[in-house]
Amino acid sequence: MAMEDILKALVDSRQQPASQQGADPMANLIGGLLGGGQPQAGGSQQTGLGDVMGALETLMGNQGGQSGMSTSDPIMMLLQPFIKQLANKMDISPEIAMVVISFVVHKLLAHHPSSGRDSSSFNLDEMLGQMAQGKVDPNLLRSSGMVAELSKKTGLDEATTEQSLQLALGLVGKTVANMANKPSKPSSLGAKGKAMGTGMKSSGPKKGS
Repeated sequence: MAMEDILKALVDSRQQPASQQGADPMANLIGGLLGGGQPQAGGSQQTGLGDVMGALETLMGNQGGQSGMSTSDPIMMLLQPFIKQLANKMDISPEIAMVVISFVVHKLLAHHPSSGRDSSSFNLDEMLGQMAQGKVDPNLLRSSGMVAELSKKTGLDEATTEQSLQLALGLVGKTVANMANKPSKPSSLGAKGKAMGTGMKSSGPKKGS
């Protein structure tokens, strides 16, 4: 499972609000991420996403270096590729990069109906749209309070924090862009139709001779 799956479930939850009590794709994903624990009736779907949110909050609160999670932890394995890229590009420690990436993912997942977290700091659709384009409006980051909040968590000054946040959103945003740019099936049908057309053409001259 990749970040793309989680973001897709998040986007789907916006398009189809959980009016029915049926299976929640996010719950299934989180269940798989946390080791395939089977959801029980009642509130265990919330518990699944709540566990992930809690793990991200633990990571955000441990910028001193001891995250308490091993690199084989499923949450860490999910975040690790983004952490490495951010640390290298920003020339910051992996521990600080881990806090930034955890913060970004936490803020996005807070918009899922079953997260149990406040999701009012920014408009998710607007944020995802800007992430897919590769650049988030700095005013959105500041007005949402994300820059000031993350600066306190990392100890970085606000300018560096904003730059790190922008870059982290860009890295995760590539996943959003990939979701939007999946090749569609009609193109293959079009190619098939073309092939059929050429086949008919080639049989034409035979008829005439």
